Amino acid sequence: MRVLIGLAMSSRFDRSFYQGLGWGLGLAVALEAISGLVFYVGYNVAIKIRKKKIEEKLAGGLVYRDTVSKPDKIIKALELHPSFVKAHAASWQLCSMGEYLTTLRFYPDDDEHGSNTDSPKANILEKELYVVIATMMMKALGENMGAKFLPVLGMKPAESMFETISSKIVSYIVANVLTEASASNSWDPTEDMAAMPLNVSELMSFVNINQKLNDGNMEVSPLEWMERGEIGYNPTFHTPTPSTPEGGVLNHERVRVLVPNPFVVEDHFEAAIRGMEERIRSSQRKEGGEAKYDPEDRSNAEPVPINRVILLDLYLGWGDAKVTHTKRECLRNRLFAILLTKLSYNYQRLKRDQDDDYFIVRMNGVDCTFPDEFIQGLCNSGHSIEVCPRSTITSFGMAVCVKEADRSWTNIPMAFFFRTGYESRCQRPAYYPALHGGIDLNIKGPLVGVDENTGLSRKCDIQFYMSLEGMCGWHSNHNIDVPWLEAVSTTTVYNQEEALTAVRMGGILACALNQIGAEMDLPFGGYGVLGVCNDSAAFIDFAVRGKTNMYPLLSTGRFMMHIATFLGGFHDGLLLHHGDDKTEATQNTSTKAAAADTLRLASAACNMNSDIHCSPKQMIGAARRYASNYSTAYFQISEDSNKVMKEIAEQYVVLKSKLPTDI
Repeated sequence: MRVLIGLAMSSRFDRSFYQGLGWGLGLAVALEAISGLVFYVGYNVAIKIRKKKIEEKLAGGLVYRDTVSKPDKIIKALELHPSFVKAHAASWQLCSMGEYLTTLRFYPDDDEHGSNTDSPKANILEKELYVVIATMMMKALGENMGAKFLPVLGMKPAESMFETISSKIVSYIVANVLTEASASNSWDPTEDMAAMPLNVSELMSFVNINQKLNDGNMEVSPLEWMERGEIGYNPTFHTPTPSTPEGGVLNHERVRVLVPNPFVVEDHFEAAIRGMEERIRSSQRKEGGEAKYDPEDRSNAEPVPINRVILLDLYLGWGDAKVTHTKRECLRNRLFAILLTKLSYNYQRLKRDQDDDYFIVRMNGVDCTFPDEFIQGLCNSGHSIEVCPRSTITSFGMAVCVKEADRSWTNIPMAFFFRTGYESRCQRPAYYPALHGGIDLNIKGPLVGVDENTGLSRKCDIQFYMSLEGMCGWHSNHNIDVPWLEAVSTTTVYNQEEALTAVRMGGILACALNQIGAEMDLPFGGYGVLGVCNDSAAFIDFAVRGKTNMYPLLSTGRFMMHIATFLGGFHDGLLLHHGDDKTEATQNTSTKAAAADTLRLASAACNMNSDIHCSPKQMIGAARRYASNYSTAYFQISEDSNKVMKEIAEQYVVLKSKLPTDI
């Protein structure tokens, strides 16, 4: 009995215990849920408050420009040479990137945490950087994701983390970026903050890695672009046939071919330009706008603001700078370039024994089959030409300017500085700004015409080079008309015989580089690994005169071998063609001249230096070529680097005189 009573009591106890335990757990879960709900509501409220503060901060602006007071610390970036600024002060408002950045001030922080204006960290406030970082996070992840699912704006640990990051950024800027204004006169230009610590070899290694990891990215091969005559323009002079994929672009309308074959200069030259102008107007109308094409216009696109919050008054663009050529002059440039490039493609047909498909330019009743024949025809018909290798600083189309309070523009000259790889005895490096180089061809005469207002010849300038778009050939040479982009002649102007040879060599080299790019399926048609614009011009310059002053030369050894071998094979292919009975004498003359030039180009590929790997042996030549391209110091670092290159060359001359001559 006692046992039964004990079991019964035990059962009641267990039931009460488990019932109580269940109620307790339920209450705990309920309390936890209520706490979670309260936390979630509080978290969202905190987020909204923080988000609102950030939005208010951004709406009011984070920075202002102080162009009056002189700060204790300044930023040195892309510092301009004082003599350059002074020489152009009457015509241009110029400032360096560092000068602009130094004028930026964060507004004082007047919230509940007090003001940081007395901080020794100059005018950069940690909380403002925190706001910038938080805003970037919200934009990167989206408004909801950034604000709700990441504890960035409302959770104290995360907020502290971002404030810590901001603090470290400020500490780095103070220690490594800002320069004492009082010590700016003794500042070393090679310490310019915009100069990249990459040598040429390190820079080109990225290009080669890209080639190894990626196949070609061109839907149309470089050779096909060459056959069309131009790349990178829309609309283009090229008229697609209905059977090609591009035929649908023109809605299957019957469109007049602007560059027919044969191209009769007297009938088709001006008609092609007028037809291209109509294509431009039609394109503008189809985009839903008004046809605003003005043949005499030289203006640029309107600059656009970069970031009104943290880069006040800084715009992408060229300010009110003009283009060197009018719209119609640019079209004339392009047409001459197309004719020469299409004629250059005939060397490809000649090698393949496809003379029935030659593109012909007929001028004064004479058929021109190859580019040098067309140039000779221009000279015979009253035109004058000038051919010369030239280079100019390039920022790859990137330009910035500042919009002042009076709505005028201040330009900030841009350049990308890299290390040459050469250093002085005390390890001071020499830098170079990236250059664009090519073989310039300037034309004057009846086809170019005369400006009725001035009585001077209109401009017609084209240039041979390998373009970033992926085609080696002739291109329009119009640029922005600013003093820091003036072309530099790296040698004396070619005489007429050298000029004709250079034009002929350009056609052969273009066929070679474009075919290698197509067959090897290289990214950008081989731009970078086969060389850049400078290299394509240097090949011709070296083949014409036995040396070149182009700098830097970036063709890699692997692809220099491919180019030399390919040109040797190209030479053999040219000699296999004999032509028909009617043109045998002419064809053989052209073939022999082209074949001889092909071997001279192959020799250039075998003997040209490369600036990718520096060596004492080529130091003197590198210093000479460097000085030829940077004759004017637009930036302070350029003048200082020129001195470093000269110093190293002089040291090597002394060393060379001491070395044994039998080694």
